[in-house]
Amino acid sequence: MPELYRILGLPADQDCQSVAEEYPLFVPRPFVNKMIKGNPNDPLLLQVLPRQEELLTVDGFSRDPLHELSNNTSCRVLKKYAGRALLLVSNDCGIHCRFCFRRFFPKPNGFRKNCFNKYPFGEKEPDKNCSDNFKTLLEPIRSDHTIEEVILSGGDPLLLDDSELERLLHYIVKISHVKRIRIHSRLPIILPNRLTPELIKILSCSFPLYVVLHVNHPNELSDDFWVRRDELRVPVILSQTVLLKGINDNQDVLFQLFDRLINHRIIPYYLHQLDRVHGAAHFEVSPDRGCRLMEQLRQRLPGYAVPRYVQEIPGMLSKQCQLKTLVPLGKIPSR
Repeated sequence: MPELYRILGLPADQDCQSVAEEYPLFVPRPFVNKMIKGNPNDPLLLQVLPRQEELLTVDGFSRDPLHELSNNTSCRVLKKYAGRALLLVSNDCGIHCRFCFRRFFPKPNGFRKNCFNKYPFGEKEPDKNCSDNFKTLLEPIRSDHTIEEVILSGGDPLLLDDSELERLLHYIVKISHVKRIRIHSRLPIILPNRLTPELIKILSCSFPLYVVLHVNHPNELSDDFWVRRDELRVPVILSQTVLLKGINDNQDVLFQLFDRLINHRIIPYYLHQLDRVHGAAHFEVSPDRGCRLMEQLRQRLPGYAVPRYVQEIPGMLSKQCQLKTLVPLGKIPSR
């Protein structure tokens, strides 16, 4: 943390050091370089900086807000919705967002932790056990013929190196009842150089593959990212955004974000109501304000550039995307 304060020319806040003990500060230098020096309220900084508010116990907020741990026998394969399976292929992310709903997710035993910080992409010795790990990981999907779509998540699935990712996709494609693959990642936004020529080649396959990028603010979008995005031949690229108080709960900010995305052939897919994870209450925006923002965006953007405003509620058969079905803040039961 002292190094981050030094780079940005900000006074160190020693009181926040204890906050980072359970969920450490982790942010790559290219993302830090996009922050405005001397601004303690920079919207990118606020997403990653530990704050004292994270220590507060707030009714309705828990360590497992989506009941992913309690409702699934395998914390690597999550079956939330009909026909789809969420595959957690990496333990880690390239950045620690303070509002991450999986910030308390355990790192399971028996699955090799990736070596993103140890090896450059594409220069790692192949892991001889990798194939066996993937075969075991995919068994719940292989045995369930109702699953037609596999969603790679984590952590961040693009923390696998190119050869590992290609091998994993190969095994998924071989499962006859799987018709689509979706990859959710924040890495191309925070580290555009992750879009290596080899990765671009892997993602530009003939099998129906969709990439969903996590981006929350227009300042996250760099020239380097646009250049690499234009080289990516994935037929459909979508985006998802979390509505965050003090960061993007502003119609001009959201307009700039979705306008830039659609101008580069990235379709805004979801605007998420915050998942109520312990330590993130200070990021929460009321659904009423979220609905007003959506109405304002509809007046300024074409329909295909306006994402679905959604809230995930444990036990529901789909994300709730009709504005009237969004659960009011006071109605969400505490655990």
